[in-house]
Parts: sequence; C-alpha cells; structure tokens
Amino acid sequence: MNFTQRALLYISRKKGKTVSLFLVVFVVAVFLISCFGVLNASERLSKDIRTSLGTAFYIRANTEVSMNENGETQVKENNIHISQKEIDEIMGTGEIKYYNPINYGFAKSDAIQFIQGDKHTAENNMGKVTALRFSALAPNFADETAVLVAGKHITETDSGRILISEQLATTNHLSVGDTLMLTHASLSEADGAYIDEIPVKTAYVQVEVLGIYKLNIEDTSMKPTAGVADNEIYASLDILDELHECEAGIYTGEVDFYITDPAKLESITRNVQLLQSIDWTTHFIRTNDFQYSKIADQLSSLGDLVKILLVLASVVSTAFLTLLLTMRMRGRMQEAGILLSAGVSKGQIMAGFLLEVLSVAIIALILSYIASLGVTGFLGHSLFGELQPNLLNEETITAGIQNSLQIENYLKLGAIETLLIYLCQLAVIAVSTLVSSLAIMRLKPKEILSKHE
Repeated sequence: MNFTQRALLYISRKKGKTVSLFLVVFVVAVFLISCFGVLNASERLSKDIRTSLGTAFYIRANTEVSMNENGETQVKENNIHISQKEIDEIMGTGEIKYYNPINYGFAKSDAIQFIQGDKHTAENNMGKVTALRFSALAPNFADETAVLVAGKHITETDSGRILISEQLATTNHLSVGDTLMLTHASLSEADGAYIDEIPVKTAYVQVEVLGIYKLNIEDTSMKPTAGVADNEIYASLDILDELHECEAGIYTGEVDFYITDPAKLESITRNVQLLQSIDWTTHFIRTNDFQYSKIADQLSSLGDLVKILLVLASVVSTAFLTLLLTMRMRGRMQEAGILLSAGVSKGQIMAGFLLEVLSVAIIALILSYIASLGVTGFLGHSLFGELQPNLLNEETITAGIQNSLQIENYLKLGAIETLLIYLCQLAVIAVSTLVSSLAIMRLKPKEILSKHE
C-alpha cells in the first residue's frame, strides 16, 4: 500500500480527527479573509472619500428675511448675483475641479398636470425649475434624498434637457426621451390665492426628458403646487435663459464648488475669501465635507483595530494549528514505528502524513472562501453601512451615468490577495506537520515503539 492509499484510508476511518482539523482550518481561514477584507475596505474607502467629489463650498447672496402682518416669513429679493467672471476668478485660485451654478424659476406646460398642492387651480398649475450645469451635484442627489431611476443626469454639454420626478412622469405618462413644450411662469399670492404673474405667455422652449428621479422622503407639508417636491424640474442652464427668467452668465442662486481633497478645504476657502472682486458684505460662503472628518476618523480607528486583530489572530491561529498538528503527529508515533519496522521509508511516511493534512486543509480553504462571501456581505452592511458616502465619480459628473457604489465590493479581496493568504496558511500547516514528523522520524523504530509502551 503506497502513502496515497494510506492517507486516504486514514482520512476516511478517523472521521473525528479529520473533522476537528477541518473545522480549525475552516474557521481560521474565514476569520483571516474577513479581517483582511475589512482592512482592505477601510483603506480603499478612506482613499475614495479623500479623492471623490464629496467636498464642497457654496457661495450665495445674502437674503433679507422678515415677518409680515400675518406672521408669515417673507424673503426680500435683493437682486444680488454672481457672474461668470467672478466664478472664473474663484476657479483660478486652484485645486477646484467643478463648479455648479444654479438658477431658479417656474414653468408651465400643457403636457403636464402637476401634483396638486395647497389651493391648486389651473392658473397655478406650475412647477419649480432648478437649472444647473451638473444635476448629479445638486444637493438632493448628493445627499441621496433623490435618486435617478431612469435615464441620465444633466451635464454641462446638455441643452434643452430636463429631469422629472417618477410621480410626475407616472401621472402624465411621460418617459425618458419624450419631448414637451415649457413656458414661463411666476408664482405669487393675491387675495388668499396663488396666481401666475405672467398671464400672457411670450416665451416657449421645447425640452426632452433626459432622466427620471425618485424621492426618498415624503413631503407632507402644505405648499402651493409649485412647491411640492415631486413637481421640481431639474433643467440644463439654457432653459431658463430661453424662458427669459434669467440672464446668461448671471446666477442669482447658489454656486457650488467641488474640490478633490477634503484636507485642503479650509485653505482653499480662505484664498477665495481674499478675492476683492466679490463683495463679502452681500455674499456668504459655507463649507461641507460631507462628514469626511468623522468618517475618516472612524475608518482610521477601525483599520487600526483590524490590524491588531489580524496580528493576534495570525499568532494565535499559527500557534494553535502547530499545537494541534504536533499532538496529531505524536498520536501517530506507534503507527510510524510499525511502518518503519515494515521497511517503509521515512520519506513515504512523512509524505503520507503531509498528504492527509493538506487534503483536509485544501477542502476547508475552498469551502471557507464560499463562507467568507456571506460573512463579508454582513460585515459590509454592519460596519460600513453608516460610513458609506455618496461618492461621485468622473463618469457620473461628465457623462451623466449614475453608478451606485456597492460596499460589499470593497470587502472582497482580489484573487492574488486571497491566494497569498491561503498559501501562507498551507505553508504553516505543511511546516508544522513536517517539523512534528521530523521529531518522530529521527528516532529508530525500536525507540519509537519503546517510547509508546
């Protein structure tokens, strides 16, 4: 009987010892793969957060807010704006990758029946229009209050394109690619009713539905039809120009600036505030790192903890495997002595021992990889679910293609990394087996049998 047959026979007959070895290798492998996956995820996520367009500062004009006789809040128009020239100067301060100016207005269309709001009439059947260069950078999309469910985002290369809500599309049987005519409107209030201040329409623009978005929040407050969240239309900048509701290159809304390194946010905004061309008595600047500092600290702490766990797990698992295999080999001392007495070479005996252990270990490692996929998925949601930012990449911004980040992908190790971990485990198992075997093989058959007695 050769060593291969003896190894297979031992595995099949000594089921208890085989199962115990299998479980130890399996559990250690799953634990190591999971820990390395978490470490890999924390490092990759931290890097992506730092290099994503997830950090911004916003500049807008001050508005005067007051209370009227009825105790209602009123916002006074101050006609202060930001020009394209001023934006170009801000961009010239360096390290700012994108800017997203916003203009606001209202629009009507014979093809759209807007979701009815407070005091709805045919006259105030209108929606709010938010015109901008990149719809993916709009606050609602950046914080995932709104999510694109069909079509593409608006980019700086688009003209005559709009995004509408899923509810608005369903109500009016609209889909991506449909075209419709918009006209200008202006919301006002008179005698307790909401009215359109532009009764005679002189400006029209044909638009195409580029995308459809879905709101993740429910708006239950009482608002006029134009203020209902599902009635908001995101549009390319030229649309409000065509409707004569704004002037090209002049922005009365907020202008958002996005940088690629959150660590430089403070220094960049400091340089911007030194610009003399902007009247900072009528404008203000605010910053948003999208909780980068909080997330980065949490990821750093998690990474340090995982590194400590990996070191401890590696040392403990190596020591435990070595001890288990040493005890396993000592239990085979009589068998080794008998085989040596029967003329079986030491090399064949050691090869048989090694084959037994490696056969069980390889099966355990293969199954552990399958199990680790489920474990990493669970860890991804439990550990990183609250840390996951909305990472905006180049494709989303410039091409309008929405790509959602799957956190589980961050935990999945590459084939080479996984193979290296398994090879290290097999090396530890093989060395422990050989060292334990050598301690027996250096004795003569008579010594082995006498020691056993």
